[in-house]
Amino acid sequence: MRLQPRTVPSVDPWVAGEMFVSQHLQERARGFAILMGSEGLRRSSLTVQLLTARLDEADLGLRAQIVQAIGDYFELRGSEYRYPAEVRAGVAAQLRKFDRPQMQYLLEAHLAAHEGAARLTLEAQAHVLERVPAASALLVKLAGDRSVAVHIRRAAIDLLGKIGFTDSLAALEGLQSRIAGRQAGQMAMAFAPADYADEGSLLPALQATLDILRDDV
Repeated sequence: MRLQPRTVPSVDPWVAGEMFVSQHLQERARGFAILMGSEGLRRSSLTVQLLTARLDEADLGLRAQIVQAIGDYFELRGSEYRYPAEVRAGVAAQLRKFDRPQMQYLLEAHLAAHEGAARLTLEAQAHVLERVPAASALLVKLAGDRSVAVHIRRAAIDLLGKIGFTDSLAALEGLQSRIAGRQAGQMAMAFAPADYADEGSLLPALQATLDILRDDV
């Protein structure tokens, strides 16, 4: 008996997009899977805009997948880029709009991956950060902001070294001196309440990043 060819239904990008921004995590994950499962949809400007707008995804596992997908647009296969220049240009145009909130969302995804709770390669993060014009300055500001949680500040310091932002060297040296000075002052006045006592935990990360960046200069 001869089998009849099976008709494969076409994917409606608008339906997949609506699923991707659903209030329900399972729907969002399914919408993301549909968008990423079609090479044609991956190249769509709608998909690019959806991905770059969803860096605030509440679920860190899915957020890491989103960052990975954005970074993958700049993946090299041999000596050729996986995606054509016009697609990469569209993604880069969206990344140029990234500001402090997007940097913090990315740092949270970075931490989730570092702790084994999500899959996100350093290569993909580098592809993203290298195309955000103010990435280095934004990470430095987050690293030095005492109103930001220490684990986020530490992640910013870590990424500055791992991505190789040598232009942050002087600012990080200044941050190291300020924290070390505050720590010394607290030790000298042991009777006084310690202000931001856990800030001292940033010093090893700062030293490790400074060592990397000095080697790169």
